[in-house]
Amino acid sequence: MNEGGYSFVETILSVSIIMMLCATLLPVSYTMKTTLYNKRLEVVAAETAYEGLKLYRALQQTEGTTIIDHVTYNWVFDGQEVCVHFQNTRQMRQKCIQLSGEMAK
Repeated sequence: MNEGGYSFVETILSVSIIMMLCATLLPVSYTMKTTLYNKRLEVVAAETAYEGLKLYRALQQTEGTTIIDHVTYNWVFDGQEVCVHFQNTRQMRQKCIQLSGEMAK
């Protein structure tokens, strides 16, 4: 360091270290964001399945559709369980609950 402040080499080195740290954190933060979004979709699908089960028990309704945050959740009762079909960031997913209210494996 000279009398007037930081030298050019020190400044470039500091900036490059900060850029490398940011470049490593971006993929990690994107992966975390995507994973949390998919988990949120799974929770909403489970809630939709329970709502479908309630509608079946109350009104004998065997299918329905719910749209939440631009994601379509289609649920169907097949006689033994309520299954919800929805699209996450990678693929079509299915979440099912049994007539007793327990999650199907």
